[in-house]
Amino acid sequence: MKRIFYMLLLISAAASAQKKTIDSLNNRLKGKLDDTSRIELSLKLAKVYRDTLPDKGMQLMYQTVALASKTNHKDLLVDAYVQIAEAFEDQAIADSLLKYTKKAIDLATTLKDNQNLGRAHNLNGNSYLQARKFDLAQKEYLTALKFYESIKNPLPKGNLMVNIGYLFQQMGNVEKAHEYYDGALKIFKEINNQKAIAQVYNNLGILYGENNQLKKSEAYFNESTKIREHLNNNNQLAYSYLNLGGINVLLKNYDKGRLYNDKALKLFVLLKNNQGIASCYTNSGQIEQETGNYKKSVEAYNQALLLATKIKDMENMENALVSISNTYEKMGDFKTAYRYNNELIKLKDTIYNKGMSKQIAELETKYKTEKKTQEIALLNKQGTIQKLQIKNRNVTIGVVAAALLITVCFGLLFYNRYRLKQAAILQAEVIKQQDIASKSIIDAEERERKRIASDLHDGVGQLFSAVKMNLGSLLEHVEIKEPTYSQLAEKTMLMVDESCREVRSITHQMMPNALLKAGLGSAVKDFINKIDSHKLKITVETTGLGERLDNNTEAVLYRVIQECVNNVIKHAGATRLDIQLTREDNEVSVTIEDNGKGFDSTQRDKFEGIGLKNIITRITYLKGTVDISSAPGKGTLVAIYVPLTLS
Repeated sequence: MKRIFYMLLLISAAASAQKKTIDSLNNRLKGKLDDTSRIELSLKLAKVYRDTLPDKGMQLMYQTVALASKTNHKDLLVDAYVQIAEAFEDQAIADSLLKYTKKAIDLATTLKDNQNLGRAHNLNGNSYLQARKFDLAQKEYLTALKFYESIKNPLPKGNLMVNIGYLFQQMGNVEKAHEYYDGALKIFKEINNQKAIAQVYNNLGILYGENNQLKKSEAYFNESTKIREHLNNNNQLAYSYLNLGGINVLLKNYDKGRLYNDKALKLFVLLKNNQGIASCYTNSGQIEQETGNYKKSVEAYNQALLLATKIKDMENMENALVSISNTYEKMGDFKTAYRYNNELIKLKDTIYNKGMSKQIAELETKYKTEKKTQEIALLNKQGTIQKLQIKNRNVTIGVVAAALLITVCFGLLFYNRYRLKQAAILQAEVIKQQDIASKSIIDAEERERKRIASDLHDGVGQLFSAVKMNLGSLLEHVEIKEPTYSQLAEKTMLMVDESCREVRSITHQMMPNALLKAGLGSAVKDFINKIDSHKLKITVETTGLGERLDNNTEAVLYRVIQECVNNVIKHAGATRLDIQLTREDNEVSVTIEDNGKGFDSTQRDKFEGIGLKNIITRITYLKGTVDISSAPGKGTLVAIYVPLTLS
């Protein structure tokens, strides 16, 4: 109780100090000031308002932009642009953020303002990271780092290192993430910046939580929350409460989880942070699901999905779709669970292939159209009521007509529902038969490969070995005096020896021992080691493949990687090839990237010409996705995702 009382006193004192700061700045602004002083004070006040009264802060920033533009204070104008972008980041409004960072970058470039250039590119990186566009995020962060290296203040560099660490964390590179977090923490402790230290503790809590070290994760979140409660930073404190709520759910402390989640939700609503609100709904859905309240769980997840879709928050959209599907599965409603799972697969395809812009535009159009339809229907209904009030003698006719119309509508509704149900059943059966056919074809291929490999090894291979042995014995006991025939005998012996090696190589490629004995990672490395590294330098990196995968999955992925490597050797003219195999929880991802001549990946007919159609067919059999990205002169990237939980 003493600790809680002490924390309340700290929060109250911080709030009181913040109010004094606001009052002081407002009083100074009421006085007679030159334009420069007025703009500087307005920016300071707007920054304070961001954590308490975000609407008022945004209004003040717009006014400051107008004054700075009018008085040609370009150095202060660029700072105002960046502050507005930061405010839009708090509200997770990506389009507006990018709009104002562009203005800031254009102006800061002419002014050679490296600090604000770094801030703007850093904000762009945050926005792209939120949208899971990791390549664009990394590019923006590295650009920001270049500008921050040229300024004396170490704080921005430390903050950027936190962001880069989080980027690596999202990409699954735990070691790199920890490296950047430790570097940032060292900087923040040297300058005693408590706000920044709290952010690193928060990220370390997330990192340990993702690696299932829950108690350690909770400890870091508690340290972060203590600092933020003392600083009274509502925006950051909301995320600390959200994280504490989430980690307590994983620890099955559901009452404690609800308490922190409710605290986070109140702050996010105050700050109008839709991304944070969506995350709170996701946490609420998980708590209700874990405690058996499935109906409330689905309601909370749907609220999260709606908000996340609105703001294009890919992470919360994925989390909501996975959670809704799992909840319906626990309820025994497998059809609905399957439908949401398909939506999840479509979303992942969109992330890797087309981006979300087109889908969101279509969704907004559909929503506006439905809204217009509802408004028209409402107006028509109001008009009908007014006419009925004026023309009482037509009441009976109107009621009969309405009843008939309702009957017809219900009839059409039930018929349409029945038709959709039958179509869904038919589609499910078609998909099932396609899966069976695909599985049969691939199983037959693998059996035939094993049979041919066995025949080659036990039949042709043994015969060649016997021929080699007999021929060697014959040459030892027969003296060939004619030089021409002696050379012919030596060439024949070399050809037999080469044939033996070729048979062994073909046998190994058709069914490699490393795949049967040690698994996918070892088989791929064994295959790569046999390729001439002088012509094509190949690196293979594997993560999380300590446990064996399903035999079919390993065989298909091995064939796909083998096909991709052969395509690079035959067609790409590359000198370098990078292969990454990563298993995370219930999914496997493979990326194969070369620096070859590339091709136009938008022309689908070229896929068949270089064997890529076969790759897509095999991965589709595993319910996975393939994204092929290439352009002339820019190499080729093949990104493969395979879920391990789908049957």
